[in-house]
Amino acid sequence: MSEQSENIYINLVKNPKWDGVESNQPIYVGPPNVEAQQKGKNWTVGAKINGVWYNQAAFPTKDKNGNKVPGGLTIKLTPSGAGKKNDFASGSSSGNDEYTF
Repeated sequence: MSEQSENIYINLVKNPKWDGVESNQPIYVGPPNVEAQQKGKNWTVGAKINGVWYNQAAFPTKDKNGNKVPGGLTIKLTPSGAGKKNDFASGSSSGNDEYTF
């Protein structure tokens, strides 16, 4: 019998669509789901938390004024299927709703 861990592991890989500092795309995304690719789908591996699947992405961290913080990353978890389209860049870009650690 295996013990269930309370840790949550979030896998991220460099986003091939990210094209630089001013890009609206995330810098990192979930790794490709190899099994789905074999079926012709372009899905990524998500994180399952309390029975709910989440898509993960990492964006440059912003301060309270919306300025990017050098070297910082903000991880965004979005429930899978939460929106009609899987668009990580559709959220607010003001920086006021971002968390800094």
